[in-house]
Amino acid sequence: MNIDPSTAPKEVKEDLKNLQTFLSQTLPAKKLDQNVLICAWNIRMFGGLTMKWESQEEDSPKRDMHSLLCIVEILRRFDIIAVQEVRGNFKCLREAMRLLGPDWSFLMTDVTKGGKGNNERLAFIFDNRKVKLSGLACEIVIPDDELEKNKAINADALQRQFARTPYAVSFQVANHTFVLLTLHVLFGKKSADRVAEIQAIADWIKGWAAEMNSWNHSMITLGDFNLERGNDPTLQAFLSTGLHIPPDLDPHARTIFKKSTTYYDQISWFKDNISLQYNGGGIVDFRENVLQNRNHTLPEISFRISDHFPLWAEFLTP
Repeated sequence: MNIDPSTAPKEVKEDLKNLQTFLSQTLPAKKLDQNVLICAWNIRMFGGLTMKWESQEEDSPKRDMHSLLCIVEILRRFDIIAVQEVRGNFKCLREAMRLLGPDWSFLMTDVTKGGKGNNERLAFIFDNRKVKLSGLACEIVIPDDELEKNKAINADALQRQFARTPYAVSFQVANHTFVLLTLHVLFGKKSADRVAEIQAIADWIKGWAAEMNSWNHSMITLGDFNLERGNDPTLQAFLSTGLHIPPDLDPHARTIFKKSTTYYDQISWFKDNISLQYNGGGIVDFRENVLQNRNHTLPEISFRISDHFPLWAEFLTP
């Protein structure tokens, strides 16, 4: 059985039409040779799919065909999407790609094994009509000798590999080449548990961005870093090597539950390593614009759509 939007119930079609109107009013348009719209989205447990238009109480997973069509409608508004929490069973991703159509492609990592890996993958989805791969796709692994040095000189430094290996891919839009690096930092029991991974990736990409700069290639890091606001050590570690977070992204909530301290998802770069012109960004607050007339609670929406908002940035590519 495949999802055929033309056979969707009337209320599903009406819901999608309302969502399309909302997105057109919220997001800038995709313009060939003029801009690139980049998004980071942690789509909660993006794995299995219940092949019904509306899942019922006894169904697992709760994400259904109606929900996936909403997710796909959001995805298609961007040129490149870095997705966190793609699962070992990636049926949702396969169905999403089929619904997006032949002009779209994706790259993803293998499953991260072990309890800390949470059976997750990292993925990039991109629109081939504007975006081309430019050759690089890699996962970041810390050299053994550097880990040994960390153990010897700093008990708070990263002393193991990343729980979920950071994933980097290079893209080309118009005449601009840039590397996107995405990561889903291990949450842990408290924010201090995340500092070592965050500091390690900030240090790593500082050196890598300098190398990319010699090729006139930009580097942008995006994903779920599980940061906390204010003077929290997670944010201080993230900013310690000069990563720039656009001020207009700062006030936006990162999760649908709007906890005031959470600053989880980020799109950031080094100011001396960006050839693209930033033109603003924000979130897609889908809460009032999906699954209407269903009276779902926020937790229920989180399992059908996500508990994170899509975070996006527009860059001009003259």
